[in-house]
Amino acid sequence: MTADDPFTDMTALSIGTRAVFGVAGWCWVVAILGLLDRRRRRRADDSSPSVDQSSRRRLYGYLAAAVLPLYILHQPIVVGVAYFVVDWDAAIPVKYVVLVAISLALTLAVYDVAVRRSRVTRFLFGMRSPAKPAQVSPRSG
Repeated sequence: MTADDPFTDMTALSIGTRAVFGVAGWCWVVAILGLLDRRRRRRADDSSPSVDQSSRRRLYGYLAAAVLPLYILHQPIVVGVAYFVVDWDAAIPVKYVVLVAISLALTLAVYDVAVRRSRVTRFLFGMRSPAKPAQVSPRSG
């Protein structure tokens, strides 16, 4: 007798288990996005943003524009890196950490170099054109 595999069997319990895992995954995604989207209230005594707040805003702006391209790019990069990492003679946690670290670095690098800096790829990934710096016109007086 073979053991039941909840990820491939077509029994009611297996299908229900997969559905619960799917719903739990979506709940985590919504919870994480909700936490990231929360706005922190400024303190009444803090009139100017600190360096830390300024760098957070820049990082948030960078990542907000990168969400869709990073989502699209991460899958082929993870699969490509995993193709080489899974054959290593190492413990699974080591393989996981290496896979995550290399995939994250490559995904961010490909986004920054190949997508963010080219008008064609920005258009293909549904991103807006980069904002032009504001021009200061001389005052007429």
